[in-house]
Amino acid sequence: MMQQPGKSSKSTDVDPNGENRHVRELFELLQAQYLALSERYEWLEAMINYVPDFIYAKDREGRFLFANQAIVANNGFLDVEELIGLTDAEIHPMADAEKIDAVEQRVMETGKPDLGVEERRMKGEGWLMMSRVPLRDRNGIIIGVVGASRDITARKRAEELMSAQTKLLQDVARGVELSSFLKDAQMLLERLLDGRHVSFAVDGGQTESIAEGAMEFPIFSRDGGRHGTLVAERANGDEKGLMEFLAGVAQTVGIAIDRHQDIAHIAYLAEHDALTGLPNRTRLDRKLAELLEKAAQEQKCVAVAFVDLDNFKLVNDNLGHAAGDELLKVVAQRISARIGNSGIVSRIGGDEFIIVLTENLDPVSRRLRAILEGISEPLTIDGVEIRVTCSMGVACSTEHGDTASELFANADMALYRAKESGRNGIQMFNAAMGEEARNKLTRIDELRRAVERDEFVLHYQPQKDIRTGNVIGVEALVRWQHPVEGLLLPGAFIPLAEETGLIVAIGDIVLRKACQQAQVWQDRGLAALRVAVNVSARQFLEKSLTHQVASALKSAGLDPQWLELELTESLIMHDVEGAIERMHELKQLGVSLAIDDFGTGYSSLSTLRRFPLSRLKIDRSFIADIPSKTGDMAITSAIVSLGRTLELEVVAEGVETEEQAHFLAGAGCEMFQGYLFARPLPASEVEELIAGMAILTDRG
Repeated sequence: MMQQPGKSSKSTDVDPNGENRHVRELFELLQAQYLALSERYEWLEAMINYVPDFIYAKDREGRFLFANQAIVANNGFLDVEELIGLTDAEIHPMADAEKIDAVEQRVMETGKPDLGVEERRMKGEGWLMMSRVPLRDRNGIIIGVVGASRDITARKRAEELMSAQTKLLQDVARGVELSSFLKDAQMLLERLLDGRHVSFAVDGGQTESIAEGAMEFPIFSRDGGRHGTLVAERANGDEKGLMEFLAGVAQTVGIAIDRHQDIAHIAYLAEHDALTGLPNRTRLDRKLAELLEKAAQEQKCVAVAFVDLDNFKLVNDNLGHAAGDELLKVVAQRISARIGNSGIVSRIGGDEFIIVLTENLDPVSRRLRAILEGISEPLTIDGVEIRVTCSMGVACSTEHGDTASELFANADMALYRAKESGRNGIQMFNAAMGEEARNKLTRIDELRRAVERDEFVLHYQPQKDIRTGNVIGVEALVRWQHPVEGLLLPGAFIPLAEETGLIVAIGDIVLRKACQQAQVWQDRGLAALRVAVNVSARQFLEKSLTHQVASALKSAGLDPQWLELELTESLIMHDVEGAIERMHELKQLGVSLAIDDFGTGYSSLSTLRRFPLSRLKIDRSFIADIPSKTGDMAITSAIVSLGRTLELEVVAEGVETEEQAHFLAGAGCEMFQGYLFARPLPASEVEELIAGMAILTDRG
């Protein structure tokens, strides 16, 4: 029976084919999802298994739920299924298992992860960095623990090597003694290399016997040279980092050796002369103190000799300082060779040496004479044969002092006397020298006080015009009004003033007093007189000389034309160009300049013409024997003629007889000074002399 249109029946409400299709589609969807999940699981499992880190999961009882292939292989299993369900107690020793369980239980109980903990591997060598976090279900409930660890053996090894390198560098910086440094470095390296043998071959030394095929690393010096070699026993699998480390250690050892050598060199220089290699004063003082102590105990003599090369400056000036240095080295070698082991020789600066001789069978005087003769043997430097002599001053401990300072002082005084006596000789100290030295120190102290107290007075020696007979000038001559000894002439103190430098202050005093006196005479109505003041070598070298002269003139109110400065011929010839420059500075002030003691120096006519001079003063040595010595008369006539040729006034000094005055007048000399006319006089007597001459002139 057919169903009517518009009507339906229950039998047509379910379509069997449609329901089957729906089930089939659902199945296919589930299958696709399964395949996708399976593929993702396989990928995830593959990735986890390929990761070299150890990854695992455990339940609350510590049973393995999962582990990657790294853990499986490390624990000796072939498949992860063998590990699932086991605990650490079933895999590792109980002590290790309990340690692991304690950490994991704490993580599960507290819910706090345990991250970045470094631990040694339980199997094999090396280090792991462990991290453990709680394992939670989808509701957040802790159901176990997840662990991951990374092999940090290489990093720990690098840190270990870095720490070792740092320690070695710190030892270098602290200046650890070289032998101790090398020993510590060897022990450190052998520990790092698990007992493999290591050795250092330094400064030509031989390495200890090491297996064939050992690793060698050169130990270079700062200048690119080579101190030696670091040798280490080789092992299979030595990593590149280790090789670089050992090369770095070799470099550090090179730095340590350089530093050791630098310290040794500095210590050597601290006690030795850099040029000759001889002990310096520091080492000499120490060694001499030891010798004196020993000699005192044994009642023996220690002789100290100060040695000074004669005219050494001529070698430097003529051949150069390099030749001078070579000479000093030869002298040092000659002295050392003759002293041997029975004494000490030290260079204390310049061309000065100190010799210390200890007592032996050969007398000290004979040994010193041999040294003096040895020094004077000829030698050739730069093709020039040189023969240098020396002077020696000697003091002995048994007679001249118990301490180094006493012996040094006395030997130095004896040396001074040896040089005064003509050089190239040996002078033994005696008591008279000591007394002289003490007197000298006393005199220096008195001279300093004399400057402070202004104990100097001036006397003036008149200069007479031969043609008119008038006094036209005076030479100011200083005297020391000593509070105890009375009036002292220049010879008693001027040399000492030159030696100590006090001549500069004394010269300024003389200059100011002379200018003031010249102005006083003019203020009193006397005819204007030219006042001559001597300028010492030390004064002339002072840069402030021109300022001092200008100041003295200004303070006195004196016209510069009435001041004359007298310079010695030897002084201005020492440095001609410098002297000319200084003389022009003075000349610009308006003062006149004269050469004192002319004829005793070595100036040539061409040089003399360059000096801005006003007059020449003939040295008294040429006047003294006139008319008995015709040679002196000829020289004097020549000087007068030279002065007139150069349009200079000529003054003769030291005129004492009428015969001398008559000769000078005939030779054309214009002025003279000397005892024939007047001795050096106080300022008041100069006034009386001039006044008396004026009266005689009026009567005439």
